[in-house]
Amino acid sequence: MTPDRTPPLHDALVARLKADLTPVRPLWAPSVRLAWWLVLAGSVIAIAMEIGLRHDLATQLRRPLYLLQLGTLLGAGTAAAGAAFRGAVPGRENRPMGYLGLVLGLLSGAVVLSEPAADAVSVGRFMESGLQCAFCVTLFGLLPWVVMLAAVARGAPLEGGATGAQAGGAAFAIGAVAVRVACPIDDPLHVLTWHMAPVLVWTALSAAVGSVWLMRWRRVARWIPPRYGPA
Repeated sequence: MTPDRTPPLHDALVARLKADLTPVRPLWAPSVRLAWWLVLAGSVIAIAMEIGLRHDLATQLRRPLYLLQLGTLLGAGTAAAGAAFRGAVPGRENRPMGYLGLVLGLLSGAVVLSEPAADAVSVGRFMESGLQCAFCVTLFGLLPWVVMLAAVARGAPLEGGATGAQAGGAAFAIGAVAVRVACPIDDPLHVLTWHMAPVLVWTALSAAVGSVWLMRWRRVARWIPPRYGPA
C-alpha cells in the first residue's frame, strides 16, 4: 500500500456514513429544558391544588414547617431534574446537583418527622387512604417523568442508570408535592409511607429503565454494518 492510496474499505465506510447523515436540530441548553420542564411541573401542582381534598391550604401555607416540607421537596425535584438534563450532555458534570437533590430529599423526610403525630386510625383506614395517595403520586408524576425521559433520550447520557434515577426522582418528587398540597392528612407516618416512599420506588424503577433505554444509542454506536468485507 502506498502512502497516498486510501484503502477501498475506508472509502466505502466513509461513503456509507455520509449517506446516513441527516440534519438534526441542536438541543436546547440544559437550563432552558429545565425551565420548560418546571413549567410543566408547576402546572401539575396547580391542578392538584385545584382538585385536591385539602380545604385549609391557605392556612397551611402560612405554617413555616409546611412550607419547608414543600420547599425541600421542590428543591430536591429541581436539583435532580437539572442533574438529569446535564447528564444527557457528554462531558457535563451532573453529580453535584444530583447530590444536592439527595440531601434535600433527606431533609424533607426529616422535616416530615418533626410534624406532630395525628390521632390513631384503623389499619383499614390507613391502607385505604394511603393507597389512594400512592396512586396519586404515580399519577401526578407520570407525565413529568415521560417528558423528561424523552428529553434526555434525545441527548447522549453516559450513565443511563444514574440519569434515569435522577429523572424518576425529579418527576415523582413533583408528584409527591402535588399530593402533599391535595391530601388533607398531615400525619408523619402517612406522609412518609404513602407520599414519599413511592418516590423511592419509582426512582429505582426509573434507574432500571434508564440503564436499558437511555443507553441504546451506545449500542447503536458500537454496531458496524457487516456489509463491507476485506478490500
